Amino acid sequence: MTYPPGSIILVKGYKLPTEEKDKFFIVMDQKEDEYNLLSMTTSRFYFSEDIIKHGVINEGSGASMYCFEKDRVIGVDGFAFRKHTFINHNGNIHRFSFELLSGYPVELMDTLTDNELQNLIYSFYRYKGIPKKYKTVLETVLNSICK
Repeated sequence: MTYPPGSIILVKGYKLPTEEKDKFFIVMDQKEDEYNLLSMTTSRFYFSEDIIKHGVINEGSGASMYCFEKDRVIGVDGFAFRKHTFINHNGNIHRFSFELLSGYPVELMDTLTDNELQNLIYSFYRYKGIPKKYKTVLETVLNSICK
């Protein structure tokens, strides 16, 4: 199965360094035989709850992340996370081959709304710490979704 940009997928039994865990990813794009995915960092927040808001959160300590507020509908079919869920802008873009991803049970949960996908991708594009190799990918994705 192929997943278009904006797909919210749940990868079951994803292998982390210390455990296996069900993990959410958002598909940024797909090329030939691989996906560029954004991984949900955590549903735990280590800063003051006063700064939680939907969208980009920049904390003075240098943390920069995108927040999906709990119970806020972000999918075209009504998907919402049950807890506040965060994607740290630093280091959460991953490349997966189709072959590697097919080794896991994957459930398509929904697809981000166009506006949500644009805001999310643009937040990564604007982040100064994004490696150059991903900046080009982000530009391509933005050009294709912002028509």
